[in-house]
Amino acid sequence: MTNSKHPLRAVVLAAGQGTRMKSGMAKVLHRVLGKTILDRVLDAVHGAGVEKAHLVLGHGKDQIEAHLQSSPPEVSYETHLQEPQLGTGHALMQVVDSLSGSGFTGNLIVTVGDAPLLRAETLKALVKTHEEEDALITVLSTIVDDPKSYGRVVRSEDGKVKAIVEAKDATEAEKRICEVNSAIYCFKWPEAEAGLRQLKNDNVQKEYYLTDLIGWAAAGAGNLSCVVAEHWWEVAGINSRLELAEVTRHLRDHTVRKLALEAGVTIVDPESVWIAPEAEIGRDSVIYPGCEITGPVKIGSECQIGPGVTIRGKVEMGDRCTVLHSVVLDSILGDDCRVGPFAHVREGNNLAEAVRVGNFVELKKTTVGQKTNVSHLSYVGDAVLGSGANIGAGTITANYDHITKRKCNTTIGDGASTGSNSVLVAPVTVGDGAVVGAGSVITKDVPAGALAVSRAKQVQKEGWADKRKSESATSIS
Repeated sequence: MTNSKHPLRAVVLAAGQGTRMKSGMAKVLHRVLGKTILDRVLDAVHGAGVEKAHLVLGHGKDQIEAHLQSSPPEVSYETHLQEPQLGTGHALMQVVDSLSGSGFTGNLIVTVGDAPLLRAETLKALVKTHEEEDALITVLSTIVDDPKSYGRVVRSEDGKVKAIVEAKDATEAEKRICEVNSAIYCFKWPEAEAGLRQLKNDNVQKEYYLTDLIGWAAAGAGNLSCVVAEHWWEVAGINSRLELAEVTRHLRDHTVRKLALEAGVTIVDPESVWIAPEAEIGRDSVIYPGCEITGPVKIGSECQIGPGVTIRGKVEMGDRCTVLHSVVLDSILGDDCRVGPFAHVREGNNLAEAVRVGNFVELKKTTVGQKTNVSHLSYVGDAVLGSGANIGAGTITANYDHITKRKCNTTIGDGASTGSNSVLVAPVTVGDGAVVGAGSVITKDVPAGALAVSRAKQVQKEGWADKRKSESATSIS
């Protein structure tokens, strides 16, 4: 939470079309290491301690609202429509009635919605300086090597901000300024509303710009302050697929560096892995090349992950686990589990300690007891497997009835085993210590300790092969 002395809200500007993305999807719904751009911005806003976020939407409004409903952010939010889009000042105007109607008095962060690397710590620093200097407006700026088309932050001789000058309007001297505006601010509210109502659109674009409020404050309306972001990339907006890739690389590099320096994780080839900042990885674990780890993943100590591993979603993995050339999604793995190569651990699995999931095995919504092996070429879904069981190569739990559209459960007891190429037609239970013979199709429960065999009687025809060869030779001649 923030240490703000006053109530704190945020306005997230997400109404832009993002035409350079060349996409049918709203720009802020594109993903950066598993999370949408908008979700990452809202995470930062929530981490800064805001009580409510006001989202200004326009293009892609229905898509964005559908996403928010299906994956609600942690922060309380309200949406506002900006139609047509007449600039950043006009976007903030769409929130005024809501702020006034709720009687909000405090600090108001205004941020762009397309800066996914924005950190909560930076927003906290922005609010802290804003309050310490009793500012009317505090600007978040950053230093870049190439200012390009960004607005320049112009300071007076005593170092105070006096204006933000757009690149097209800058003098040659101003164009050499490397401190640029991030388009992220903190306003004292409702005091700043007076300046908002005075904005004019007498420019070529006929739009209302928040940057004009800087000149209004500098002209005597109130104190104007500025905070310089430590990393330029955390306030970088995304306007193209190339910029999306660049920002993703920066987030990856920052995450890998933190894991290596602070968590004691070995990243064998940092440039070949993609790890989201939400992931937690324990000390002395090793991440080999070609891995993607995204989502609220928790990996224990002394694990060996990769090469060629995808781990996504809410995954919890114990200590000393090994995963090789496999996919693990939304599942729990106990200590000392081994997965792969080429296994697919789908959603909803819960593996106890020392479970073995081998090559070309698929698990789905299955609970597996400790020291149970599912080693080869098997599909096990909607099942409960006891401890110390052994699932033979090619075992299938036939859990889905395509006519009734129902899925049923299979239970395999402690110490039970299935022979190769067996099919268990759910619902069915194989008792503790029971054995299913190879090649069997099991449709009835198997009692504990019993042997179940269900296959055709073997028939042998002596001399059949030689006779067949002779007939073949005669027909050819």
